[in-house]
Amino acid sequence: MSVISFNKLRDTRERPDAQFVRMDEHGRAIYLFALEYKMGLSTWSAKIWAYSFEDAEMRVKAMRESLTVCGQLHASIRA
Repeated sequence: MSVISFNKLRDTRERPDAQFVRMDEHGRAIYLFALEYKMGLSTWSAKIWAYSFEDAEMRVKAMRESLTVCGQLHASIRA
């Protein structure tokens, strides 16, 4: 996945498209952020939900300290 920054082209006060914004249980907006990491010669990506860019950075910091593999996913059930 490649992340393209349109900040210079788009008014940054605008909300992202609806598919990239959710509301939490308290009615606060939470946004989808892209992450990127390198392993060997390859670049990989992941996604997280966070309340702001700063919150996303704090979550990445917490991941560096405590991230672990829980298991392989086999199915998804909508709530």
